[in-house]
Amino acid sequence: MSTKLRRGLIVVLWGCLALAILTAALDAAVSATPWTTRDSHGATMEFNDRFSREHYSLAFANLRPWHLLHPKYIYDWVEWAMILVGMWLLRSKGEPQSRKVLWFFLVQSGLFFPGVLSLLFLQWPEVLMHLYACRLTREDFVDVPFTWEVAQPAWVLTSAVIGAILYSQSIRSPVSGGVVESGALGIRS
Repeated sequence: MSTKLRRGLIVVLWGCLALAILTAALDAAVSATPWTTRDSHGATMEFNDRFSREHYSLAFANLRPWHLLHPKYIYDWVEWAMILVGMWLLRSKGEPQSRKVLWFFLVQSGLFFPGVLSLLFLQWPEVLMHLYACRLTREDFVDVPFTWEVAQPAWVLTSAVIGAILYSQSIRSPVSGGVVESGALGIRS
């Protein structure tokens, strides 16, 4: 794998990590904000009220770093750790085409299955569009964990693309002890 490609993938993983932390922070900020909070136009942040941009800033004003230490974010911590491990694996010396690295990225869809469901049912683009257009409500944060709809699909999709790149790299340039010698995915026939 070229150094340029490796660096590009690491940059993409940094973006994925930033998105994951930002969505957890937004979820924690909304949870920390009282339902009766009103913006300058008098609109509340109750269950089915749409959030304005001002609501988001009010929510972030209520966010404290320790809110992200709540046990409900354990799954998010695991996702952050997996992204950091993925960066380390891509950055480490040696060939990133090894079976272990390939399997690491391919297994992420199993570890973060809610993200796969969000991709399959096309919730991910809809939630992002609603977030951008200020059409989200508190219900969007409460009914399904927000990070499952935004951050996990991004991580699952990113890890699948990286896995596909690693797989295609291993087919084109087999190395001693690499993926191709033992079968494409390390499964002997």
